[in-house]
Amino acid sequence: MILFLMFCVIAYVIGSIPTGKIVARLKGVDIQAVGTKNIGSSNVYLNLGKTMAIIVLLGDMGKAYLIVTYAGQIFDGGQAMVIALFVIIGNLKSIFLNFTGGKGVATSLGIFLATEPIALVYLGVLWLIGLAYKKYILFAGLAAILIIPYQYIRYEDQIAVISAFLIILFMLLKHLENIGWAREEKVI
Repeated sequence: MILFLMFCVIAYVIGSIPTGKIVARLKGVDIQAVGTKNIGSSNVYLNLGKTMAIIVLLGDMGKAYLIVTYAGQIFDGGQAMVIALFVIIGNLKSIFLNFTGGKGVATSLGIFLATEPIALVYLGVLWLIGLAYKKYILFAGLAAILIIPYQYIRYEDQIAVISAFLIILFMLLKHLENIGWAREEKVI
């Protein structure tokens, strides 16, 4: 039990590492002062370009993937998903950013890559369909992530299922803040 609790704390701290803030700072930009003021790869893309956004995306995905993959080797599926939940909470409420943070998208992708890689295939297809239909990145992404919880329903471990649903719920709630800004988002 102590090891599990230690993993939860470590997962929270790792999730709290503000990859976008760090990358933007290296380029002399306070990412929380420009664009959407979010530390995620989308805002980095809008303000610093594709290369920096890819670095942020891979960094956020990577930190989640590594901790959740390692947790999955030590703990059962439910416990590993609770640890994944702490990674997301760290991303959303970072101790390094006065309990503000990202939207959890890249971090969630890392979690799902570690736990349900086939879900990412479904997510990608739905994202492309949503993008083709609505032409808005935000709405395409929100539509796509709704498929993820269904991948976990077949788990016999209810804690894993509940944790997956909470990860998606937290991410959706954080994105509600973007809806007003999205009305001004460029159609692609």
